[in-house]
Amino acid sequence: MDALWTLGGLSWRDLVRRVWNESWEDEVFGVAARLAFYHFLAIFPVLLLFLLLLLKLSGPGSEMRHALVDSFGQLLPDRASFLIDATVKDLGRTAAMGFSIWSAIVGAAWAAVNGTWALMTGLNMAYEVKEKRPWWHLAGLALVLTIALAVLCFFALGLILYGSRAADFVSPRIGIATHPGFFWRVIQWAVIVILLLIAFALLYRFAPNLPDREWQWSTPGAVVALALWIGSALLLRAYFAHFHSYELIYGNLANVAMFLIWLYVTSAAILIGGELNSQIEKAVAAQQQRPAATRDRPAEREVSRSR
Repeated sequence: MDALWTLGGLSWRDLVRRVWNESWEDEVFGVAARLAFYHFLAIFPVLLLFLLLLLKLSGPGSEMRHALVDSFGQLLPDRASFLIDATVKDLGRTAAMGFSIWSAIVGAAWAAVNGTWALMTGLNMAYEVKEKRPWWHLAGLALVLTIALAVLCFFALGLILYGSRAADFVSPRIGIATHPGFFWRVIQWAVIVILLLIAFALLYRFAPNLPDREWQWSTPGAVVALALWIGSALLLRAYFAHFHSYELIYGNLANVAMFLIWLYVTSAAILIGGELNSQIEKAVAAQQQRPAATRDRPAEREVSRSR
């Protein structure tokens, strides 16, 4: 565990250099573009299914739909959040017209599983392992990961929706009389950050073909991926707010282009986190100098190609 947090003896400069070189060699940014396309196809059937389920909740369902749109508005560039807002309204009308929930389940499952499957393939490339699991294992694992990520998102939405109400009720009873909303907002986002770290760690633990991998090896990449994702999302918001070249070039499609770029940088951040985990593991393996017979384990792989 100590070797993990000392980066296997690497300096941060060496680690960043290795991750950058490996990201280019493993075509991380090309794979991220493919993942962005899959996730773009997946998100709207999933939203339709989500809205169909919320119709069954009447009042709370409507509030949670607004919380969903507000969450996208905080994460996405303005024009991209307008796209999601308009689409959610259209899908809400489709759901209200009695669209078959089973059709939505099939469409959402197909799109989401394919998106998760593509992410699993990308992480295999990042960890430089070959896929040897049977297709039915991959399909089942992709479905379970998709459901797990959806549950985490649903929990985060519930926290955003009911957090302020809980703060108003709890704060006077624990002696927080001033600015209870701000205090609870800090707690909310701390819990959401933890949920995101859990989501990234789940992907790094189960998505690549590393069956005997231990949980702690997922931690550094999850932290870095989250930092990259938040930083890139904020930079994109600032860029699109001050530069309007995309609107001039893409016209009415600017919202779609911005959303695809956001999905692209999100996918790239996840893959780069996987590359970072892989490089730390390799450095630890080289540092420990284990016998060759034991080097086929994930945390003990040697650097597979010269630099």
